[in-house]
Amino acid sequence: MAYGQFEQFIRNLGRVMTQVNTKLQRDLTMRSRVSRRFSMTEVAEFLGVDATYLTRINKDEPAFPEGERNGRERSFTPSEIMQIRGILASRPGARRDHLFWRQSGDPLKVITFGAQKGGTGKSLTAAHFAQYLSLFYGLRVGIIDADPQATASLYFADAELPLFSPDTATLAEFMGVDDPGSTSLTARTPEEINAIWRPTPWPGTRLIPGGANIQNGDISLFFLSQGSRLPVYRVLRDAIDGWSNAYPPLTKPTDLRTAEGAFDADAFGNALNETLDVIVIDQQPSLTLMQLNGLIAADSVVIPQTMKGFDLATLATYVGNIGEYLDFIMGFESDLEIGAGEHIVLPTIVQEQNNQDTDQILDLYRRSPREISQVWYNRSDAIANAAEEYKSIYEYMPPRTRRTSAKAFMVNANAVNDMLVTRCLPHLPARNFAQDFIKERWT
Repeated sequence: MAYGQFEQFIRNLGRVMTQVNTKLQRDLTMRSRVSRRFSMTEVAEFLGVDATYLTRINKDEPAFPEGERNGRERSFTPSEIMQIRGILASRPGARRDHLFWRQSGDPLKVITFGAQKGGTGKSLTAAHFAQYLSLFYGLRVGIIDADPQATASLYFADAELPLFSPDTATLAEFMGVDDPGSTSLTARTPEEINAIWRPTPWPGTRLIPGGANIQNGDISLFFLSQGSRLPVYRVLRDAIDGWSNAYPPLTKPTDLRTAEGAFDADAFGNALNETLDVIVIDQQPSLTLMQLNGLIAADSVVIPQTMKGFDLATLATYVGNIGEYLDFIMGFESDLEIGAGEHIVLPTIVQEQNNQDTDQILDLYRRSPREISQVWYNRSDAIANAAEEYKSIYEYMPPRTRRTSAKAFMVNANAVNDMLVTRCLPHLPARNFAQDFIKERWT
């Protein structure tokens, strides 16, 4: 068979972009990963305590991290903040929770961020939420990047993770749909499945990276749907349940002390990686069989959405297609419980100076107050600059000229994430950031 110039064009361009794309993304993303440090005052805010209380605990606890000193000030990494949280949570007679880990018998919550259209800040929103749960609650968070472009992965990967390598396992391997020619799911041991979760620089946070192999998953699911009675819409749900049953929560805060009462850093390090408390799924901007699995696996679905008229038309298409899928699924499993938690549309990249955006939010909220968030993400130059480096606002170190706008966006991010916690993880104590946002804008 003869091939024309287009075939040669694709092969040449593919070879060049493999080299260039990898270099650019590694240069942007891996440089200074999680190098930001937080002051004692900021650490106290994350833990919901007074800074003087931390100073007092520091004197009583030999394991309290030294941090980095700059004059009289001290600053701490996210890993050091997590250790401080463990010290507080494990102290005898602790009067409040500081580690909100799930305990034996508690369900593993799954929250999926999905949208039909790209460019809504979906991956950045998912990354912000995962990092917020780590900083403010000490949760052990798993991120599943269901996008072949691996955008969310770039917010967590460092030089140790070979992103975009064909040997790096993705969601397809986790689900057992990595072989398009197979007539059944690929069988893997619990240990093999657990190894697909890759460590990240964020303490207790693990990642199943995105990658091109996710597209093989769609092909595999299609052929499995044709040749077997396998319910291809809940393969991911079953895979998460199987992994969670094999790696349940075992450690309680009281287990983090030695017989002599000292904080056991080794036990704490092991507990950080024994299981997960919540899984955050970042979807591809489409509705394929792989993406349908992410929706069916979720307790809660968050739809980040810009407020332009054309964009809202894509939201109508997205929810319409999901509705048709659900009707089809219920024809097979009428008793299948899907999405028992709360679900919400999150306005993003809102221009508050543009009345059209805020009027659109108000109109949608009046029509559907339970489904439309009163808290939104503002358009921000600071986060646009951070996103160029694939860093969230919790990691980004802005230049002096951007510090004010970066601080304002962190306040905004805290409000959005507080709202998402209230809606999707109501067992966690709210921090009232969302309430402050609503008071400021809706009154």
